[in-house]
Amino acid sequence: MLLHPLELCQIQAYFTKTSKPDLLNCLLRTLALNQLPVQVLLIYNQMVQHSSQDHFTYTYALKAASLLVPNAAHKGHEIHARVLKSGHHADLFIQNSLISFYSSAADVASVRWAFAGIARPDVVSWTSLVSALARSGHDAEALAAFASMDARPNPMTLVSVLPACSRLKALNLGKSVHAFGLRSFGGHRSNLILDNAMLELYVSCGDLVAARHLFGEMAERDVVSWTTLIAGYARNQSSEEAIVVFSAMLWDGEAAPNEATLVSALRACASLGALRLGKCVHSYFLKNCIGVDGLVGNALINFYAKCGDVGMSCKVFTGISCKDLVSWCTMMWGMAMNGRGKQALQLFASMLSHGVRPDGLAFLAVLSACCHAGLVDQGLMIFRAMSEVYGIMPQKEHYTCMVDAYGRAGKLKEAESLVQRMPVEIDRHVWGALLSSCRFHGGDKVESECLSGQVLEGDVSVGGGMYALVSNMLASGGRWENSHSVRELMRARRIRKIAGCSWIEVR
Repeated sequence: MLLHPLELCQIQAYFTKTSKPDLLNCLLRTLALNQLPVQVLLIYNQMVQHSSQDHFTYTYALKAASLLVPNAAHKGHEIHARVLKSGHHADLFIQNSLISFYSSAADVASVRWAFAGIARPDVVSWTSLVSALARSGHDAEALAAFASMDARPNPMTLVSVLPACSRLKALNLGKSVHAFGLRSFGGHRSNLILDNAMLELYVSCGDLVAARHLFGEMAERDVVSWTTLIAGYARNQSSEEAIVVFSAMLWDGEAAPNEATLVSALRACASLGALRLGKCVHSYFLKNCIGVDGLVGNALINFYAKCGDVGMSCKVFTGISCKDLVSWCTMMWGMAMNGRGKQALQLFASMLSHGVRPDGLAFLAVLSACCHAGLVDQGLMIFRAMSEVYGIMPQKEHYTCMVDAYGRAGKLKEAESLVQRMPVEIDRHVWGALLSSCRFHGGDKVESECLSGQVLEGDVSVGGGMYALVSNMLASGGRWENSHSVRELMRARRIRKIAGCSWIEVR
């Protein structure tokens, strides 16, 4: 039962005058239900001083400590020690509370230890274990625990295991879990939380048809339902459908969009280059007084940059009061994709002056900007500083950027030398950058053919675009038979080149 704060104060003032455990436990339960963990622990301390606690007291105190994690993790350990000292460690309610506490503290080892100490786990014990394992990223272990349950699962058990199925792309297992839920708990589409978890599973596994079908059959939808479907379409390159669902959400009016919904809608608009539609989403932020810090601000920066409105992107970036590393990286990527390499370098310097330490993605953003702007020397300096100054070892993506930068500047020897010295595996992106450079800057024909042979005959998995590039290079050099052979090889291996396409917004 949720109470008014004044009522809680009156009740607390009355009950704290007594030392009877039953009455004080009633107060602890009421305070815990009203999300007042600090008050729970204060009264718990008072009860411990007067030795008036029992096993119910420890249960409510552990619940309060769970709500205050990580600040009160030490308090949970202290309560656990008192449980052991008092001899209540075999009480099932306390054991389940210990699992919940250690789960909140992300202490998986202690969760396993607490569960192993339960003689006969009930459904709450199993659900707490499955939930703790899934939340901590031990998805396979969570599924194994679910499969070994000797208690009948409840809806919360199913909701706990479905995220693990989503991350492991275990669609068939997730469908079985959902089917069990439909048979067992109140008929078809009766549990909103379970349906939302299943919706996330379909989206994560890329089965958007099944996701849309489930969404259409849901008796009730909340903001999580709408956001999951919109985000799923946006993540799976179905941006038009994402916009359609977002528009339907606004028209339906049964659930108001939250920040996550709007960020997903902006991602779809950015993918389509739909500047006017994205501005409408931005206006929704402003009309509903939604701040542009954090995730929202970063999404707006990305949207305007991808639509080519760098000025508006900079304006949003300037308006963010608490810029994090993602904000700086997103703005640098925006500069890079719009060919503003010098501004990206200035932004990188400004980021360093603000005390923000760059990571691998930040270096990749500024290297990409240097690459597209032809700033090879500056890019090389930053590339070297990664490991020499910041201790960040360049990855394949960083090397690809530098190979591309050398190639765009016509420095083919330097590009090839860097490829030969790469300490990481060479993939199709590296070869593509190198071969494109040879084609556009007229590299040595024999050398180009040698590189082409390495690409097509090597172990690197390449797509149709690479075959077409090699064929065109050979054709432009007058090697028509070789070019034809590459096309024949492409057909024999059943490799097709997917035609590129672009979107434009017609005003």
